[in-house]
Amino acid sequence: MEATGSKLTNLSDIELVRLALEQNQAAYIVLYTRYNAGVRSHISRYISQKEDAEDICLESFQKAFSQLATYNPEYKFSTWIYRIARNTAFDHMSRHDREKNNMPTRSISEDFAELKELPAAMHNPEEDIINQQEYDKWLNNIEKLKEDYRTVARMNLIENFGYKEIAEALEMPINTVKTKIRRAKAMLLKMMEYSDEIL
Repeated sequence: MEATGSKLTNLSDIELVRLALEQNQAAYIVLYTRYNAGVRSHISRYISQKEDAEDICLESFQKAFSQLATYNPEYKFSTWIYRIARNTAFDHMSRHDREKNNMPTRSISEDFAELKELPAAMHNPEEDIINQQEYDKWLNNIEKLKEDYRTVARMNLIENFGYKEIAEALEMPINTVKTKIRRAKAMLLKMMEYSDEIL
């Protein structure tokens, strides 16, 4: 069990995946924030239209998060999410476009067994800066919430306290805590302009 109050951003990808599979919604946000810029950049290698690339990026995360239980920790998480992004991009391309670019013409399914073919992405310091900016924006938005939502959001999403711990600390019924956290997340997602389907 993770240490109470540990910062999610300090955790490894594998630890975040484990927490996400335990229904820790904040872990999904951290994974999304960590890889959003890289996935978008990867997709833009195949898709030139910026709006289409944004849509495919979002769809890639939706697919990845819905299939998170299939992730094999023997591989880097970046390798896995980039493979899903590539397949999703290919699925959006017409057969003619794929032929023109010497890409596979069959309909591409997410074949996770082929992961070894895709090398792990090179580390890009520029992406770290973008990711940090997005995370900072997320933290700033938490501070903009009304006080009762801000407190539970900080405790749950930043300090990683569980519902029961928050309920005890704030002397509040656990169902009230759950409701406040759910509403805080909805407000944050709207502020960040993320689709609520990601979470």
